[in-house]
Amino acid sequence: MIKQCSIHGLLTSMLLIVFSLMSNDAIAQKAIRGTVLDEANEPIIGASVLVKGTTNGSITGVDGTFNVKANPSDVLVISYVGYATVEQQVGNQTQLVIHLREDSKVLNDVVVIGYGSTTKKELTGSVTSMKKDDLNPGTFTNAMGMLQGKVAGLQIINPNGADPTAKYEVLLRGTNTLSAGQGPLIIIDGVAGADIRNINFQEVESIDVLKDGSAAAIYGTRGTNGVIIVTTKRARSGKTEVSYDGQLTVGVVSRRAKPLSASEYKSVIKEYRPELESYIFDSDTDWFKEITQTPFSHKHNLSISGGSEKFSHHTSFNYEKSDGLQKHNSSEKLMARTNIRQSLLDKWVDLDYNLNIIHRKYSPSSTSAFMQAFTHNPTEPVYDDSDPDAGGYSRIKAMEYYNPVAIINERNMESKNDNYGANIRATLNILPIKGLKWENFVSYDKEQYETREYYTHYYPSLIGTNGQAYIENYQENDTQYESTLNYSNIFGKHSIQALLGYTYQYTYSTSASMTNSGFDFDDNQTHNIGTGTNLTEGKASMSSNKEDNTYIGFFGRFMYNYDDKYLLSASLRRDGSSRFGDNNKWGWFPAVSVGWRINKEKFLSNVKWIDDLKLRAGYGVTGNQDFSNYKSLMMMTTAGKFYYNGQWINTYQPASNANPDLKWEKKAEFNVSVDMTMFDNRLSFTFDYYKRTTSNLLYDYIVPTPPYVYNTLFTNVGKVTNEGVELTISGTPFNTRDFTWNTSLTVSHNKNKLVKFTNDEFTNGTYKVGWSTSAACYTQRLIEGQSLGTFYGPIWLGTDTDGKDVLLGQNADGSVPEEQWEKIGCAYPDATLSWSNTFRYKKFDLSFSLRASIGGEILNNYAMEYENLSSIGLRNISSNWLSQTNFTSTTYKYSSKYIEDASYLKLDNVTFGYTWDFTSKMIKRLRLSLTAQNIFCITGYSGVDPEVALSGLEPGMESLSYYPRTTEFTFGVNIVF
Repeated sequence: MIKQCSIHGLLTSMLLIVFSLMSNDAIAQKAIRGTVLDEANEPIIGASVLVKGTTNGSITGVDGTFNVKANPSDVLVISYVGYATVEQQVGNQTQLVIHLREDSKVLNDVVVIGYGSTTKKELTGSVTSMKKDDLNPGTFTNAMGMLQGKVAGLQIINPNGADPTAKYEVLLRGTNTLSAGQGPLIIIDGVAGADIRNINFQEVESIDVLKDGSAAAIYGTRGTNGVIIVTTKRARSGKTEVSYDGQLTVGVVSRRAKPLSASEYKSVIKEYRPELESYIFDSDTDWFKEITQTPFSHKHNLSISGGSEKFSHHTSFNYEKSDGLQKHNSSEKLMARTNIRQSLLDKWVDLDYNLNIIHRKYSPSSTSAFMQAFTHNPTEPVYDDSDPDAGGYSRIKAMEYYNPVAIINERNMESKNDNYGANIRATLNILPIKGLKWENFVSYDKEQYETREYYTHYYPSLIGTNGQAYIENYQENDTQYESTLNYSNIFGKHSIQALLGYTYQYTYSTSASMTNSGFDFDDNQTHNIGTGTNLTEGKASMSSNKEDNTYIGFFGRFMYNYDDKYLLSASLRRDGSSRFGDNNKWGWFPAVSVGWRINKEKFLSNVKWIDDLKLRAGYGVTGNQDFSNYKSLMMMTTAGKFYYNGQWINTYQPASNANPDLKWEKKAEFNVSVDMTMFDNRLSFTFDYYKRTTSNLLYDYIVPTPPYVYNTLFTNVGKVTNEGVELTISGTPFNTRDFTWNTSLTVSHNKNKLVKFTNDEFTNGTYKVGWSTSAACYTQRLIEGQSLGTFYGPIWLGTDTDGKDVLLGQNADGSVPEEQWEKIGCAYPDATLSWSNTFRYKKFDLSFSLRASIGGEILNNYAMEYENLSSIGLRNISSNWLSQTNFTSTTYKYSSKYIEDASYLKLDNVTFGYTWDFTSKMIKRLRLSLTAQNIFCITGYSGVDPEVALSGLEPGMESLSYYPRTTEFTFGVNIVF
């Protein structure tokens, strides 16, 4: 009996123990209440409180309080933007008070560098890091616009105005090449050479710009023009969060070339050219208005994120539709991107997946239509039913004189572009060795596009061809692989980072195109291209192409930090590229930089108002391989036919000379800098001085035949230097609970010089560039000792009593021999500046950005060709002529009269917003904003816009074919659920 009772009791006890274990969590879990405060004991609204390792959490309310259920063994992770994250053990507490301290934004922010990251205080190279809140607000055709005016020495220009399909032109620290690529290397989430159009600017998390040689040398042959590293929003652990961003934008014309109105046109002809009154018709046509519309765009972005520390995701869907200022000009884009992060095998393995799909459809603009609208007779009607051959459009048969309305109506141009990208980064954390990890990164990107163009029977310049169809297809596949071994550790006062790596990239592309004319009707457009009669008559054309290139690199870097006081970074890279000659496939690219944090020395230890004072110096060598494939080889092309053995045989001839010695352009750059942060991080400045020398410049030189088989040779000869200074000042003049003012000023100056353009074989020290159709001559010259972009021409002295221009040293016919031309200007500015400000008062925020360019000259082609009486009659002229009616000549000559100062001051954007924070379970935050962009431009330049293209060998020339700029007004909404 006793034995039975004992057994029964034992079983009962075991059941109670099992039940207790099974229900332990439920019993132990309890409600935790708390308050999150800042250093001034003010509540922090919207802080995240998360149970570590789970998705269980809460957001603090308007009084800084939160409620969450947790076990005593749990750890709470409390975080808020701008504050250091705090981890708090729950224990036996049920009421918590947690203080968050502001992060040292200047010193502890992570800066992305090549194949890794560091902190600002440890940085030795010239790198500018911009977080989301530092970038420009508003709407953009791509993310590069967010960076405009934000980085000293980085010029970002949109020379194509309000065209929704336009690309930005990017130039860092001057022009470093004559014929190779001038834009920086773009890296997006680890993918080198990525197209920045393939990301939604609203998804950008940060942008880091590697400016000097020591920072960019880790990228070897691709780092000469700098490196821009874009990081998009990544997967993060936490409760599921849904966010919507929407924008509605409308634009109005801000600057354009203005011709004479119909009444002005009649008056000028009657007073100054009465012999041309036959060109005065009965209409009053605003040709610009006829081909334009009010541009409207809308953009929508929906993102979903969340997960745990072991599995998290961030997925976004984006749709954009933008109409251009010109009718039938539009862009439509649909994007889907996802990032997934996984931690496996007890943190031994981290996986980072990225997948993106982008579809774009766009109708390109016709810039020639704007030029025709400017020059067209304002008294001529748009339509004329008496001319059926022109499709009912008004037509006057004259050279290069076409009805602009017919130009945009009688064509159908549509391009489709699809991009597919996937990559994975697998990191093996070798836990037994602290700080050691092995990363492998594989990416695959595929781009394919198709362009279809159809010009109807009534397209003005093709009347009589009975319609013309054109189809082009292109496909590119890019495969990249990177493997890096990283080690970082701290030994007392010694901190080291070491990197060894290998990279491989293979790019393969194919293209094909076909053109045919002579269609019976226009209904089929490009969809039955074989029916055109030009095909049967042997007049149609078709072409196809295939090319590829391979790029390989080995690299290493060592970074050393002693006591947060003395800093060293050294790297070495060896690159190989299939684009270079057999004798120079490989190149070495070393770099070294040092830093000295002077404030850590004893003699400054008592200077409390200095938070950080650092002196940096660096030297690095980079290369440039950004030019077309097969330049080192002798290429062949067809040269006609000959009749042999009863049939016609194709013949071939050289299309280029072989150059087995073709090698890298190499840029060696020295950079010295001072960084200073003061007054509890309220004021900081960075000053950089640099000198970069690019040698072995690539260019096509004219050569004799024989001994060469072709009349030009692509080879390395020249040398160019860029020397300059950059200053960035950032401050927070006011920082109270309710009001904050952040401000940033950048100033930069660069001096360019072509040091060498000749050698023993190529002795001609002057090459003419900068062809102007209006002037019918070359306006710039490449001269050793002078800057690129230098204008040469006659000196204009004024206008004589006969209404003609007077030039210095002119002959009897008014001309000046070219050998007597003088230097009359340079396209590059003397200095560029920007000033950005952000004000926050409680829930309100206001920001604006000003940008200026001082000095530099522009060739005003519009003034040269249309501010005179030479073309009036059949064509219109510029309304600017009305301010210089003493110039009555019917001819014009290129001279310094048309070289104008390009200085300007622009108000780029103004944004006003208000943010609501909610404690609702549905909506966490709502923000509404209104942004105006490209608001005004103050300039003495009389042309369309002083902000013209500065890259290439013909900078500073305003084209007659242009796209006007618009002032844009954007209403934005952001909702976080």
